[in-house]
Parts: sequence; C-alpha cells; structure tokens
Amino acid sequence: MDFIECLQYITKYEYNKYTMKNLKERGEKVLSPVLGKYFSNFEIEKGKGCYLFSTAGRKYLDFSSGIAVAATGYSHPKVVKAAKKQLEKLIHICIGVAYYEPYVVLAERLSEIVPIKNAQFFFCQSGSEAVEAAIKLAKYVTHKPGLVAIKGGFHGRSFGALSLTTSKMKYRDGYGPFLPKVYIAEPSLASISKILKTKKIAGLILEPILGEGGYLVFPKKFIKGVRKLCTKHKVLMIMDEIQTGIGRTGKWFASEYSGVKPDILCMAKGIASGFPLGAICAPSKIMGKWSPGAHGGTFGGNPVCCAAAIATLDTIKKEKLLKNTKKMGIYLKKKLLALKAKYPIIKEVRGLGLMLGVDFKDSAVVKKILNYCLDNKLVLISTGADGTVIRFVPPLIVKKKEIDQGLRVFTKALKSVS
Repeated sequence: MDFIECLQYITKYEYNKYTMKNLKERGEKVLSPVLGKYFSNFEIEKGKGCYLFSTAGRKYLDFSSGIAVAATGYSHPKVVKAAKKQLEKLIHICIGVAYYEPYVVLAERLSEIVPIKNAQFFFCQSGSEAVEAAIKLAKYVTHKPGLVAIKGGFHGRSFGALSLTTSKMKYRDGYGPFLPKVYIAEPSLASISKILKTKKIAGLILEPILGEGGYLVFPKKFIKGVRKLCTKHKVLMIMDEIQTGIGRTGKWFASEYSGVKPDILCMAKGIASGFPLGAICAPSKIMGKWSPGAHGGTFGGNPVCCAAAIATLDTIKKEKLLKNTKKMGIYLKKKLLALKAKYPIIKEVRGLGLMLGVDFKDSAVVKKILNYCLDNKLVLISTGADGTVIRFVPPLIVKKKEIDQGLRVFTKALKSVS
C-alpha cells in the first residue's frame, strides 16, 4: 500500500468512525440529556417546502414546521437567496457598533404590519429573549415591580420568561424561587381585575391563543376586557405573539381578530423562516423612555437573520400566504371536525388559521397516534399541559393536496387506536 492509498484508507476510516453509528447514538454521548424530544429516533438530513428528508432517504410530510417556525416552508428559494447574498456582504457587526441596512429595513417593514402606531423595534435572537426584553421595558418605563401572566401560558424558559410560564409545571421544577412580584391570574376578567386593583403591576402578558397551553383560543370579549383593565390601571399590555404572529392564524398577528392594540408586542418563531430572530415593538412614546444602554445584546438582529426575515415578509406578501393560510386553515379545520364526528376519541378541535389543535384528553393515545404517523411519513407533534393535544401547524405554503395527504395518514392513525 503506497502513501496515497494509505491516506485514503485513513480518511475513509475516520469518516466511517463517525457515520457507522446513527445520530442518536452519537448524540447521546455528546449532547446534554436535558434536551427533550418528541421522537426517540428521528434523524433528518434536509428539508424542502413542506417535506423533510431523513438520513435514510425517507420523505416525510411535515405538519410541525419545526414547532411553527418554518413559515415559508423549508429552504424557500427567496429566503435562501437573501441569506446567501447577505452572507457575502456582512455576517456580523452588532447594531451597538454600527447601523446596517437589514436591521433598519426589517424594522421599517414590520412597522407597516404591526397593530401598533409609531412602532419602534428591538431585535434579539429568540422568543424567550423577546419576553425578557418586554419584561424589562415594562418595569423600566412604569417604575412598578409587578407582572401578571395568565394561567396556562408559555413565554419561554429563560429565568424571567419561565417565571411567567405555567403551561407545564415541570418546566419550573428545580428552579425556584422565581422572580418576585409575579402573579398568575386565572383566565377570567374577575381574577385579573382583582390583581390589578391590589398590586403595583408594570405589565400583563397574554397569548391570544395559548401555544404550549393546548391551543386554546381566548374569546375576543376576553381580550378586549383585558385591554380595558390594563388601560384603567395604567398597566402595559404585553401581547405574546411568538407563535401566533407572522401570518400563522391567517392575519399578520392574531390580536388583529379582536381589534386590540397592545402596548408591547413580542414576536419570533416564523419571523425569519428558521433563522434565529426575535423582536419586540412598542409605540415610540413607550420605547423612547428606554434609555441607551438599559438593554442590549451582541447577536440580536444579526444581518443574515434580518435579511432572511425581510425575504420572509416579502414572500408572505407576494405569494399571498395570509390568504392561503386562512383558506387552508378553514379547509383543514372542517376536515378535522368531520373526523371528530366520526371518531369519538377526538374530544375537541380548536384554533385559527394553520394553528389548529386536536384534543384527545389522553396523552397515551396521542403518543400512539404521533408514532403511527411518523412511521407512515407524517410529522405531527403534541402540545398541552399533559401532551393531550396534537397540533397541526404546517408551513403557510401548504396546499390542499398536502393537507389531504396528511389527513389520510392521520385518519388511519385514528382507526388504529379506536
């Protein structure tokens, strides 16, 4: 064996040393076990449109969207093109060092669609960070210590956000004590009113549709009532649209259905089609009270992420994805309600647009259905306090034929457990 052949052999050996085992086996050695997973052994190589492709070459229809993130589907050509173009120009500088075009343009584009007039923006990297920023802004501006969250809400896992999160109490286990002066209200105006009357509250945070809490849609009357109470008691209303925003419900933001204008708006997930980006916005009269240096971050509003977000917003507009989301959401919900009538194992179907939940009131049944679907090349994931709800959150580009394809598998899964 000559030198070249020897080198080739060694290279091949080193490569095989890592590829002979599957990703799960390799990952278990080097990854923290704290990472929760919906499936025990699901390995993906790439994604395109509404589909994922496994390392074994299997093609899966994905109705999870990476937990409601892939708004324009996987690797949308316009998003990829925008990101590549920006990569060649500027990967990072930090807005604290210099202004750069994508950061400003994204804020300008978002100001055209958010339900807040004279909006100003702060960009970060995730939904949790957006909530942390909203908490800090509310406290800083009002000079009050208290915060109110609604029971069953999910606002993130960083410490401040976790202090407001009650969708699954296991998220909180082992981390107390939490932020002081945090009050968890029942989802009733009476409960909220009592707290706002008796405590010094800076901000109240609300999801228009509970995400991890089971896809429960709050009635318009309730959201409007919360708005009135916040105004009356001079409490900043923080709308958490991290999952519901950027077209997921058929409107840019779910709060538009109630006509309510929040004081602070949080967004993330679908904003950049998978690139890590979060944001908060508030009217200039509020944001303007946040003095320079009172908050910040090195990577927030990364140039490449902002470019991807701009392309995402442009794609949603040009491809009329809000209209598609509303139309496909109505179609999907109608089909799911028909299945509910046929299969009593389904207890409730709820949601708006392409954010729909099917509640079985039984986590064991849900696990069986999810595994059956995965075995038959359909990706669905669960939600709810006890994992009793299956959520349908396909990319906003989904078409009727893909919904029908997914429902055929889902129907067979229902038959298998009925």
